[in-house]
Amino acid sequence: MTDVSTHKPPAHKPMALLLDDNLMSSSRVASSLSRLGYEVRTARQLSTEQMPQLVVINLGSRGLDFAQLISNCRERFALARVIGFCGHREVEIRRAAKNAGIETILTNDQVLTEPEKWLPRA
Repeated sequence: MTDVSTHKPPAHKPMALLLDDNLMSSSRVASSLSRLGYEVRTARQLSTEQMPQLVVINLGSRGLDFAQLISNCRERFALARVIGFCGHREVEIRRAAKNAGIETILTNDQVLTEPEKWLPRA
């Protein structure tokens, strides 16, 4: 007979919401986030009651209105850390993202080649 007093339920991984319309970068970033201990979700996979602890946005995604997206994330996921990434030469995008309230902006290189150095661990 198993002693139920010592049985612990499985720990839930913190959730990261990844918003990226680029298949190659989204796959690599999702893999990195998983290695860092996150359960990764996309907007389509996120249910209305789920609350991510981290939101990662590809600011270079051509199909995303990132300024509105950042505002929505701030409102809906008030406790989540919001991080964006884009090319190092995309100065206007970086400036607009900062003005929209994003916490941290990384370069594509930082996120894709050394994610463990730049992205927070779960």
